[in-house]
Amino acid sequence: MKPYVIGVDEVGRGPAIGPLVVASLAVPENDVQKLIKIGVRDSKKISKAKREMIEEDIYAALKECDWKFCVLPISPKSIDISRSFKSLNEIEEEAFIEAIKNVSLKHTIATVKLDPIGNRPELFARRMYSRLHLERPHLDFESTKGMDDTCLVTGAASIMAKVYRDRIIADLSNELGFNVGSGYPSDPTTIEALKELTKGELPHDSLRWTWATTSNAWKKNHTVPIPTRTTNGIVLQQGLNPSLWSGG
Repeated sequence: MKPYVIGVDEVGRGPAIGPLVVASLAVPENDVQKLIKIGVRDSKKISKAKREMIEEDIYAALKECDWKFCVLPISPKSIDISRSFKSLNEIEEEAFIEAIKNVSLKHTIATVKLDPIGNRPELFARRMYSRLHLERPHLDFESTKGMDDTCLVTGAASIMAKVYRDRIIADLSNELGFNVGSGYPSDPTTIEALKELTKGELPHDSLRWTWATTSNAWKKNHTVPIPTRTTNGIVLQQGLNPSLWSGG
């Protein structure tokens, strides 16, 4: 059975707007060099137009070659609800595990190359192995900081994740009729958008309500704390319209 390289990366961990996106790509070892011809590099080092061209070429390869791809968006609502009982690292780690399982089978032989979650890459790789070795006994795990820059397959997964998230943010801007920027707190356009998106009796669905950036924008428009998303719905604070209660 031919061995694979599986690359996994995430995009959108820090933004106040939009999903966190995890992507995985499985490529046979003998095909990895094809990614050079496609033009794969670290997603942060190439233009938006080039990333979209690479995405198109990878989708073409998925049809022609024995490659496998998975993208998992984690919505702002899911992040907010999960953060009441999990850390962001735990949320992301579970998505990495799901993404790996979605591009492999129990008999798959592969080296999984991961951009690390947290600041201890070797420990992260061991933890991923311990969580998956019963279901995926033939996978080895490697994790180093900047893996998306040193491993072509991880770099390709990063590009796919970024194009996917960028498209969601662009669609959101078109839907709203104004530019929301990148979604990151360091983006002045995003900060301006947050002022508009927190004016209603509830923050906009596209926002991560548990983010300090969102809460700070809310405080400038309201005199009560920002509502809370829970598994049972939205917990409204005193002074908000109770008819806005949502069951999910």
